[in-house]
Amino acid sequence: MAADLISLGIVCADVMVRPVDRVPERGKLGLVPNIEMHVGGLAGVTALVFSQLGGRSAFIGKLGQDGFGDYIFHAFDGAGVDVSHVRRSADHGTSATVVLVSADGERTFLHHLGANADLGEEDVHFDFVKEGKILHWGGPSVTPKLDGEPIGRVFQRARALGVKTSMDTCFDGTNIWFPRIEHALPHLDVVMSSIEEAQRYTGQNTPEAIADFYLSFGPEVAMIKLGQDGVYVKGRGESHRIPAHTVTPVDTTGAGDAACAGFLYGYLEGWDLEQCGRLANAVGGLTVQHMGGAEAIQSLSATMAFMEQGG
Repeated sequence: MAADLISLGIVCADVMVRPVDRVPERGKLGLVPNIEMHVGGLAGVTALVFSQLGGRSAFIGKLGQDGFGDYIFHAFDGAGVDVSHVRRSADHGTSATVVLVSADGERTFLHHLGANADLGEEDVHFDFVKEGKILHWGGPSVTPKLDGEPIGRVFQRARALGVKTSMDTCFDGTNIWFPRIEHALPHLDVVMSSIEEAQRYTGQNTPEAIADFYLSFGPEVAMIKLGQDGVYVKGRGESHRIPAHTVTPVDTTGAGDAACAGFLYGYLEGWDLEQCGRLANAVGGLTVQHMGGAEAIQSLSATMAFMEQGG
């Protein structure tokens, strides 16, 4: 069965520790009540949540031949994500992140690129891509072999096959920013970016100016994720600022990646822009109430019920 969403890019095993409001002194031991493992990474979480909403998703990426890789592979397969184009590398371990979560839900990350660093355009098989409806890239700066010209070529070819394209940006710890995505932008339909990242990628400060910058390159839609302030979405001729749900955050890891899945689900169903943004907001609001980036999403109907509650 063909996938509607084909998610390309970063996936990792998130080893999550909560709560951590201070790190023990060097050489000392600290005790914590919770250590858990979850599927993380921009592209991985988006694929997983899209499937949990009832959509058909596939993942293109690389895992190591190790326990972390086994965990991610089985989590995808168990959720109905097509894993036929997941490659297992003998040369690289699976990407992993240690996530230190504070009592208020803020996160600090220690990340190992692992097999994600070896993912390149040669791993994208277009006979498979052409059967999908949208090719989504999650991972500028953390899938370095795709950054710049390679992802531009991938998206250009996908669009020539009649497949829509989308991108979710990632924080760039090496401070390169815009050159990583500039070749992608002319070949994108949807751009999604958190406000903190987007300010650095675009040089703009407000959601309105950021969206205008992105759309000036040709995309149809921009979604700017505003964290506790919700989302701002803009298309041709309309824009909406949608406030976040009022919830008590437990862990914000993966909420933005999950929100992308919600937006893309509505987008592919032909929903109007505001409704797509509302679903993205609801997915994010559910996600932050639980540890991990995906497990909080049980079904489309449950998510929409939460969405309609508002507030």
